[in-house]
Amino acid sequence: MKRRKLFSLFLTAVMVFSFAGCGSSGSSTAEGSQTAGETENAEASVVTEADEAEEADPFGKYDETLEIHFVRSTDDTIETNVLANLPGQTLEDNFWLDTYEDELGIKVVYDWIVKGDDEFNQKMNVSMASGELPDVMCVTATQMQQLIDAGLVQEMGSVYDAYAADFTKEVMSQEGDAPFLAGIKDGVQYGLPVTGGSVDSVDLMWIRTDWLEELGLEVPQTMDEVLEMIDQFVNADFDGNGENDTVGMGIAGTSLLGGGFGGLRGFFNAYGAYPGIWVEKDGQLVYGATQPECKTALEVLHDMYEKGYIDPEFGVMDSTKAGEASAAGKCGFTFGQQWLALTPFQSCKDNDPNSQWSAYPLPSATGEPAIAQADLGTNRWIAVNKDFEHPEAVVKMINLFIEKCWGETGDNGVYYAPPEAEGVWKLSPIQCSMPNKNLQAYLDIEAARESGDTSSLTGEAKSIQDKLDSYYSGSDDGFALWGWERIYGPAPSSYASINEMNEDGRIMINAFTGAPTETMTEKLSTLETMRDEVYTKIIIGEASIDSFDDFVEDFNNLGGADITNEVNEWYQSVQ
Repeated sequence: MKRRKLFSLFLTAVMVFSFAGCGSSGSSTAEGSQTAGETENAEASVVTEADEAEEADPFGKYDETLEIHFVRSTDDTIETNVLANLPGQTLEDNFWLDTYEDELGIKVVYDWIVKGDDEFNQKMNVSMASGELPDVMCVTATQMQQLIDAGLVQEMGSVYDAYAADFTKEVMSQEGDAPFLAGIKDGVQYGLPVTGGSVDSVDLMWIRTDWLEELGLEVPQTMDEVLEMIDQFVNADFDGNGENDTVGMGIAGTSLLGGGFGGLRGFFNAYGAYPGIWVEKDGQLVYGATQPECKTALEVLHDMYEKGYIDPEFGVMDSTKAGEASAAGKCGFTFGQQWLALTPFQSCKDNDPNSQWSAYPLPSATGEPAIAQADLGTNRWIAVNKDFEHPEAVVKMINLFIEKCWGETGDNGVYYAPPEAEGVWKLSPIQCSMPNKNLQAYLDIEAARESGDTSSLTGEAKSIQDKLDSYYSGSDDGFALWGWERIYGPAPSSYASINEMNEDGRIMINAFTGAPTETMTEKLSTLETMRDEVYTKIIIGEASIDSFDDFVEDFNNLGGADITNEVNEWYQSVQ
């Protein structure tokens, strides 16, 4: 199997969300020789005799209602932002489930529903151990491989090949093979990816540009210029209280390498460092967090801490807590993903209408353009119980979901993001997304802006443009949509900067996209905890910079070397 390059082609890489139903943070797919169904063992088809007797119909309705049992999770956003705005609808009874029954003859039944990904994974693990599984489940890569090894799920590659609509295959091939790989075992495609956008996960440089303008500064292009800007921010006393209480750079210590407010991935990327992902060096994959570039970045972070640029309490702050400083007008710089304009920066705008946050491509500390790391947008896979007699029904549901949300006959403003309940798509048990939809929406909107005519926009682009129009109207309701303008509006906005980095080949996806290896499953979480602890101690001065070298040695001795060997065995197998 040849591993195709991921669209960096598109990636060399809102809104990313992660759900434990059949929903995911990202989307992606495959064009390679061993994607869904194009496996070496495609002859292992599980299509039933009845299906073989007739031509496959991607949207064919069953004559008699077909009941399919799922399991899923819910969360606060579903309950407060979706169901609360749809009177009379519930997870078990809503218009998305009605759509599947009306158009496909498929009745969805949930065997159980829990709140949160952690609870879902625990419940799923118990179900796997007992063998009491639903017909269809959306699982992690580790769970997918466990189900395969236990012989509890069926091959889906040939079913996908036969029943996936052309548009489905187009959508699910936007990021190459990578999303499919964790669902493959011994050349057979068992799991189908719950696709999502990888490009959405990159970190950007966020700056309070009203502060920048007040000081007469230019947008920094290098890390030296960033550090000079931070120094002036800290010493400017914008609120006039006479106190030295401005945070130079927001950091969330409890999610040090997360993508929310205060994550440090973008900072490390500026130094050519990629903690938390695997990168290729000399034909081999190496773990980014152990590479010498990280040591360089940590040394700078320690110096920033000593100068008072970093909140001394950052180590106990999560992204929400760290973001409070920006909302209160006490912080004007951080790194994070495209959605930060919605929270916490919208709160900053609400508190101070004159404030303005803008997103920029990553600066560089190396003299070469900084490349942003990206996570694979797919983090769940659809597994079908080996005893379920109609696996093609699952592919039909994928077809219908994708068509309703982004197809020519669909209606994005109804099925995906209506104004009254923007996350309504989460009500579907199947949530395979279009990987590049957010970036494409921006490009469509930008083209319409340049032409001076937005009336031709359709689908998701139109839904977003409606929000922008509301903001530009100057109404009170529109003011609450400022965050959307900072994401999809003209540069400097989130997707303007993402598009710039993408076009310049400055986005790099995690090179390891397979299922977690045996040692990785057993030890990586502990090693990552050790990584974050050492990094934090170096930043605050409780450990010397040379302790980084000790960390690298300990990492390898405590399982990192074995993980690296396993990762490279996988890597060679997909070349």
